[in-house]
Order: sequence, then structure tokens, then C-alpha cells
Amino acid sequence: MADAEGKAEDSAKGGMNKKMLFLVLLALLVVGGGGAGVFFMSGGDSDGKGRSPDAYAAAESKAEDESDLGFIGPVIDLEPFVVNLADPDQLRYLKVAIKLQLDRPQEETDFTIKLPAIRDALLVLLTSKESRSLRTVDGKMLVRHEIGGRVNAIMKKGKIQQVYFTEFIIQ
Repeated sequence: MADAEGKAEDSAKGGMNKKMLFLVLLALLVVGGGGAGVFFMSGGDSDGKGRSPDAYAAAESKAEDESDLGFIGPVIDLEPFVVNLADPDQLRYLKVAIKLQLDRPQEETDFTIKLPAIRDALLVLLTSKESRSLRTVDGKMLVRHEIGGRVNAIMKKGKIQQVYFTEFIIQ
């Protein structure tokens, strides 16, 4: 009889130890799973913003460039452009609204005086494009780069930091 009581006590202790071990393992699994979920949802980077390593490096270099300038300039709206595209087989139109970010206050640039020349240069550029090249992201990025280069070539005081498309319709 005493033997049976000893076995019952041992099995009760073993059951209690197994329960405790199970709860500890479950808690570790929940905490570890939660941490892994946060890591993967944030893209696996150290700042938790979900950026890829290349995007993170680009953001760092852009931040360094902007800190060198010490000023993020105003954004100027241009009147929308509606132009014929250079498609040989069909008549196609492009309507595009553009915003230009200056590298300094507008009063310190010759942007206002050069605005007619800037609009002319952009009209010539946009009418030289075909719709198939403008439909791709790469095509839009190329035009954005070309716009910045043409405007900066015209301006003598101040430069364009960034070109933004706020409307882009091909018909």
C-alpha cells in the first residue's frame, strides 16, 4: 500500500513538472513567434521601417545630401501641360501636372524670370516622347530626370532638387 502511495505522489509530481515544462515552452514559443513576426513584418531591417537594404542606403545618402544643403526648398506648381505625343501611328495626348522643388527660396532664384523658357523647353521635350515609352515606370523616371536637367540648364541662379508628377494621363 505504501508502495502505491509513493507511486501516486511521484506521478503527481511528474505530471506537475510536465505541465510546468509545457507552459514554459509555450510561453517561449509565443514570445519567439511574436518577435519573429515583428522582424519579418518590418522587412528584417534594424530601423523597423520595412525598407530593403538598397532603399535604406539610398535614404541615408539622400539624407546626407539634404543635410549638406541645409535647406529643402519650396515646391512650385507649373500649369498643367496638354501636348500631342510623337506616336507615328496614332494621335495621342499627354496631360501632365508637374511640381518642381527648388534648392533655395524662390526669391533667391531666377525661376520666375525664366518660366517662359522653362515651359518652352518642357513642351519641346514632352512632344518628342512616344506613349509606349511613357507608359513604363522607367520611361517616367527618365522624363523626370530629363525635365530636371533641362530646367537646371536654363536656370543660372538656383537649381531644381526634385521633379514631381502630380497628374499623368495618356489618352
